[in-house]
Amino acid sequence: MRRIIFPQALLNMLPPWGNLLIELLKSTALVALISVADLMFEAKQINSATFLSAQAFGTALLIYYIIARGILTPGMRKLESKLSQKLSRE
Repeated sequence: MRRIIFPQALLNMLPPWGNLLIELLKSTALVALISVADLMFEAKQINSATFLSAQAFGTALLIYYIIARGILTPGMRKLESKLSQKLSRE
């Protein structure tokens, strides 16, 4: 089971798991691990000091987008391709 079923199940599980990670990044408190609370606090501080809410929260949005598209998505694609190559060799 460890050598046959688990690698195939893991390969089938990766795309939905990657989507779930991106959804969690966008909508839950789990993003507090990557200091989203600090990021939003700083955006609120900038907003209250300069009243540039669009720029402050737009920058926070760009940071979230970079994390989702620049780190999570390529990481999941790389993991999927590495696992599929490993399974095709065996």
